[in-house]
Amino acid sequence: MANGPPRTVDVTIRIEKAQAGRLEEVVLALEASGLTNLDVHGRFLMVSGTVIPERLEALRRVDGVASVREDRTYKVQPPRR
Repeated sequence: MANGPPRTVDVTIRIEKAQAGRLEEVVLALEASGLTNLDVHGRFLMVSGTVIPERLEALRRVDGVASVREDRTYKVQPPRR
């Protein structure tokens, strides 16, 4: 019996400035490391997407990646009565 799709987290990845000329290559390596639903912001050397939590370290090890930040989502709770 399947438990449904694996849990994923949203991430924002910053690319090293010195690697700007390799942006496409770095993005391909991120995909190969498990990043999906990519949105590339070339002007800002940022990539956002989703990944299963077990692949976060693999993203951090990609050559040219400066940082990987797990995005946080906050839910507003209804006021107490």
